[in-house]
Amino acid sequence: MKENKYNSMARFLIIVMNVLMAFGAMLTVTMIASTMAPSDIGASNRSHLVNVLLLLIGTASLIFILYSLRKILKSVIKEGPFNMCNVKSLKNIATSCFVITVCYLVNFFYNNQFKSFSLIDIGPTGIHTDTEFLIFFFAGCFVLVLAQIYKQAVEVKEENDYTV
Repeated sequence: MKENKYNSMARFLIIVMNVLMAFGAMLTVTMIASTMAPSDIGASNRSHLVNVLLLLIGTASLIFILYSLRKILKSVIKEGPFNMCNVKSLKNIATSCFVITVCYLVNFFYNNQFKSFSLIDIGPTGIHTDTEFLIFFFAGCFVLVLAQIYKQAVEVKEENDYTV
């Protein structure tokens, strides 16, 4: 693809995503290492391990989302936005959003957080909601719609390329 004014922004975003992926991986390892103490033996150990596993799966999904976004940006710089690789990356992002949604829901029910569920709570400390899982669910749905739009755009582009 020819050099244009958007490549510098895409390159900057790639650097930002690299930093975020590294920071996220380091933070996850640090959090897991600091919470896995030898004193975590007994009945609470199983609950603790489930929570650590949920954290690990959710964080890995977030890092994979950043990786997929970086892959899309690199593809845009090299080949342009409309190719099947970007469609696959968008579907991977949607899948990761749904995995995070499932992690939130498992945590919600496994740790009995439904007992203190609050759709929205406005108090002196600010606004609080327990519906974070909906953010990732709707983001996944939105990205699936984008993937379908991109897929159709790629098909139209390829058809036009063969026509000309």
